[in-house]
Amino acid sequence: MSKWILLLAFATLSVRAFADARFVTYNIRHFDSNNNSTNKTELKKILDNLNADFITVQEIVNTSSFLTFMYRNYSDYKVVFSRCGGLGRQKIGFVYNSKKYELEDSYEDARFSDPRASHGNGGCGRLRPVLVGHFKEKRTGKSFVSLGVHLKAGGRSSSYRTRRVQYEILTDLVKDLNRDGHKDVIVMGDFNTTGYILNDSDYHNFSDMLGDLRMSSGSSRLNCTSYWSGSNRSDNIEESSVLDHILYSSTFMGMRAKSIEVHSHCARAACENTSARSLGTSYREVTDHCPVSITFN
Repeated sequence: MSKWILLLAFATLSVRAFADARFVTYNIRHFDSNNNSTNKTELKKILDNLNADFITVQEIVNTSSFLTFMYRNYSDYKVVFSRCGGLGRQKIGFVYNSKKYELEDSYEDARFSDPRASHGNGGCGRLRPVLVGHFKEKRTGKSFVSLGVHLKAGGRSSSYRTRRVQYEILTDLVKDLNRDGHKDVIVMGDFNTTGYILNDSDYHNFSDMLGDLRMSSGSSRLNCTSYWSGSNRSDNIEESSVLDHILYSSTFMGMRAKSIEVHSHCARAACENTSARSLGTSYREVTDHCPVSITFN
């Protein structure tokens, strides 16, 4: 009897583990650009620890190198990239477990890179587009839409104004998807909310968007998602910031958020301001951002 009980318990745990879904957003700074060689040994350590089913990546400059890295180390995962990446050629991508998910369609919305552009695959603008992916969960047949974003960077008033326009476009995009019958939408990426921890107009514009969409940001439970040189660039102290977000509704594909975490050097430093040396190899040789994960079940 005990043997069958153990087998049943193992089967139950296996089903629950498969039913859990971990989504991650990760800005991998200037991945393998001409002036930057990403430490792939360290990157693999980070990705191994994430145990993610779905990752939205940003700043993939060298897409062929990224594909080689992924397929060499993670053969069960597939990757789809945006065609455009702004002036810095920083592509947005979806990395997904092909045993769990199937890509049904992908396209990009050029309005985010050029507010004058129409919806769809127009010409590439100076900023990054939003990558839209329609996916199906193989186990249940349920569909969801993922939006990968990388909004205008900077703390100047002009950057704030641009991001405010992008928030409005994003709101329209999600609502259009909802009206078309797509109720399960998740938005992930680097929103560049430099005013988030300052609780200034940038924070309020972002919060207004969340309220209008009736969505939550996983970063509201986190103290940081990235580090930068700080306002005093000569004190050798890196300051934490909140730039990366995962937007989700109270239920996503019939599931609820179980846990929201930040990883890598943000977790090790507990989001305290510290030196670049203390933040370690992941900060110096991979990216200033940290993966942010949300687990649904």
